[in-house]
Amino acid sequence: MKKTILLLSGLAIIIFAAGTAYSTQKVVETEGTSFSSKKDAIRQAQRAAVEQGVGVFIHSETETANYVLQKDKILARSKGYITSYTVLEEEKKDKKYTVKIKATVSLDKIKDDLIAMKILLESMERPKLMVLVEEDYIDMKKPGMRIAETEINSLLAARGFELVDKSQVEKVQEQNKARQALAGNISAASSLGLSFGAQYVIIGKAVVQDVGEAFAGTGLKSIQTSLQLKVIQSQSGLLLGSVVKNGVAAHISPLTGATISLKNSVQKAADEYLIDAITNSFQDYLNNGAPLKLHITGVKTFKHYKQITMEIQSIESVVSNKKEGWNKAGGLLAIDLRYKGTSEELAEKLDGRSLGKNSLEVVDFAPDRVDCSFH
Repeated sequence: MKKTILLLSGLAIIIFAAGTAYSTQKVVETEGTSFSSKKDAIRQAQRAAVEQGVGVFIHSETETANYVLQKDKILARSKGYITSYTVLEEEKKDKKYTVKIKATVSLDKIKDDLIAMKILLESMERPKLMVLVEEDYIDMKKPGMRIAETEINSLLAARGFELVDKSQVEKVQEQNKARQALAGNISAASSLGLSFGAQYVIIGKAVVQDVGEAFAGTGLKSIQTSLQLKVIQSQSGLLLGSVVKNGVAAHISPLTGATISLKNSVQKAADEYLIDAITNSFQDYLNNGAPLKLHITGVKTFKHYKQITMEIQSIESVVSNKKEGWNKAGGLLAIDLRYKGTSEELAEKLDGRSLGKNSLEVVDFAPDRVDCSFH
């Protein structure tokens, strides 16, 4: 079933300010109109401010009433995201009220809104994440479970992120590519993510240490942890950044103390970095185009190669394209695209597209690629 996607505005749920600080608000000027009252016109202007400042990117599916309900819920709370506003202009003409406002929109509030996050994730075709974290225990017995990895998965799942199944991750943890990724090899991490259909890979290491009694004579063990995480975008192979967070706990049981300390450091990493890094990546892709692989088979002549590449360049929303390669014998043309939209939208534009006596036919697509045949 094909989706009709309505872009209400560019996504800006999380905006990075200069350095390491995050911008927590955005000032915008918007206009609202109403035939009922000035108050309603202001309300419409406030909704527009939230759409522009927060940048909700919403699917509109006529067959799914729940989406309409979600959209209404997020916009109905628009006033709650506006910390202040000033009426700049107002006019009443032919029973129509028009109001222009300057509003300050809080980005902190929207960041923790689960409905908004769900809409955001759906707009990005529910990107999948893969989490791979190694744990090293010093002066302690190593538990048989991966506490940090489990906790990260749990926190991200609670936010609505789709994750590679834990049992699948466990099967590859001892493989060479996984060991390379954990050792900091970005290329290996990217390749591993793509093999599981994950658009983002979170790799890291947690070091847990028993540093002795927390308080003399109490028997409480002081457990300290240091957690380092890196976020890699699989399609582009880019390292989005890294973070180091520490945790500490005092408990009579070293294992329980380790669990508490690891959970504390994971919580800090998720709240202060991970969610922001990934949603900021969404913003970049919606503003500048998401990376997509376009593979076209049946391209047997150089003339057709040139014809197809020129046609791809002319498609609206194709920001850039880079020819990865073409092989006349195999007839495969591979192109790396930056596309403002989803793979399904691009597939709709390509399917049945005529190029002289020939045409393109979409044979498959996924969030990170579109496969076509030329005949």
